[in-house]
Amino acid sequence: MPFNRLNHSILGEIRPRFSLKIGVDPESATDHVAKKLIQDMTVAGERSDRYIFLRTPSWEQHYWSPEMTVRIEVEEFTDFTKVSCLVGPRQVVWAMWAFIYSAIALVTVFGGIFGFVQYSQDGYSNWLYVIPIGIVMIASAFIAAKFGQRKGRDQMLHLISFLYHSLSEITTVERIENA
Repeated sequence: MPFNRLNHSILGEIRPRFSLKIGVDPESATDHVAKKLIQDMTVAGERSDRYIFLRTPSWEQHYWSPEMTVRIEVEEFTDFTKVSCLVGPRQVVWAMWAFIYSAIALVTVFGGIFGFVQYSQDGYSNWLYVIPIGIVMIASAFIAAKFGQRKGRDQMLHLISFLYHSLSEITTVERIENA
């Protein structure tokens, strides 16, 4: 499901984002979504000024459960309120996968450089095997992350549906295509 059509690739998006256009002021929209958040037991979250953080309840969460950050503000030089949404993994999961990718990349690059230097001096180096192993490990991590993204898809769609329905109760909701 392409969220940002201008920036969508065949591999998909790591953290999908989209924007909505509504016709009420940010404060009343934020208040209404916060009230609906209290009433609906299938969605958890909290409110902070013009931000709303949505997630699945703790008893339904698994490792790959998504979170959605919603920012509601009036766009400059427009007559509408913009609702910007960013869907991604929990911050702990996001940081761990960033660490995994970084660690594999660092070991691959520095091991490869060491292997090339040793190869240029001695004519042979076992360290050169780090490069294909690193490429396989990065590909494996990417496939595992895509599997997790697919596993959290239904929960992500539920969070998006909750936001759409709660906003459509007070105003018309229109998707902004060039988010």
